[in-house]
Amino acid sequence: MNRDMRWSRRTFLQGIGCTTAASALSKVVRSNDLLSSRSEETLPVGFAYVGSTDDADASGIQVFEICGDHWHPMQSIPSRSPIALVLHPSQQYLYAANDVDEHERLPRGTVEAYKITDHGKLTLINRQPLSLSGTRPRHIAISPDGKNLVVAIHGGAAYNVLPIAPDGSVGRVAQILKEVGAGSYPGYQKSAHPHTVTFDITGQHVLATDEGCDRLSVFTFQNGRIMRTQQIHSRSGLGHFALHPGGNFLYVSNTVDGSIDCYCWLANRREVKYERRAATNLKSTPGEADRFIISESGRFLYVVSGHQSISVWEIKPETGELSDRQQWSAKNSSLQILTLSPDKRRLLVADSRQHALFSIPIHAESGELGVARAVAKIGMARSLIVKYI
Repeated sequence: MNRDMRWSRRTFLQGIGCTTAASALSKVVRSNDLLSSRSEETLPVGFAYVGSTDDADASGIQVFEICGDHWHPMQSIPSRSPIALVLHPSQQYLYAANDVDEHERLPRGTVEAYKITDHGKLTLINRQPLSLSGTRPRHIAISPDGKNLVVAIHGGAAYNVLPIAPDGSVGRVAQILKEVGAGSYPGYQKSAHPHTVTFDITGQHVLATDEGCDRLSVFTFQNGRIMRTQQIHSRSGLGHFALHPGGNFLYVSNTVDGSIDCYCWLANRREVKYERRAATNLKSTPGEADRFIISESGRFLYVVSGHQSISVWEIKPETGELSDRQQWSAKNSSLQILTLSPDKRRLLVADSRQHALFSIPIHAESGELGVARAVAKIGMARSLIVKYI
């Protein structure tokens, strides 16, 4: 089913207040006023951490307390271009990759480690530089045992592995794996650009995409080191990807032609097998690949594409095949990031044009999206993660 969800003026006013950023943010202020007067019995269900970059002086991480659709700003701390955030498996630490090309006068990016207090606030533990020439990291992943951090580095065409100490601090780079190659897209694909990285559910393998040379890689992970075991090539600019909760399917966005590829992940063979392609008909600009999130049930895939739309896909459990469920659109927006709310009943999406974060209800059975509501004022969001209580 392919239903056009472009808002009428009446529906849009109900969801946001009006189409301007000013009125959307005034709605956020009203929500926070309501939160300040809430009953003491209303307890938070989680905390949200938003990495944002407005300019060199306004870059940082914002912390919010979440009570349903009421978000209360708690803290704002400086951080240089926090492009990716990830939680430690213990939920006690938060890690950020800093999208910078210089640290202490040397060409390299950094990662930061933060302690999360009992009240959700952050305290910086340490800041660790990446390998020399490892500039502008794009994504980070933590091993399931919480002992290692893997970083995909865009500018330096490399992967770094860094140890995590028992106190949550990040140690010096323990392994550097350089990438070589190029793609067919003029200008942007002159060299390798590692883009997204994740561990599979066993913790014994790392899956990664390279947007610069259209490559999907499989690495084995053992004793804090990665070793490549497979490469699959594409011609469409591999970007973001999402691993199905069941661990057997992998969905990858293609930034050049706006399609989604489905792969079968065979962990016992350490092998990814191409299955099929589902066209989204929504192209993205290289470097701005679609953002993915899969529902906790594994039944639905949500994709930000074209900055003003979210595609809802239903996943066939036996084959991983996608069927078009809904095309949800919001005018005058620039949607960037997706994640699920703590109760899994809402989709959280950042709008960089209105400088606001919106909560969209999810229908439990159909997976379709309802009317958006502004819940928080944010900067130019680049990353978003939620800690559940």
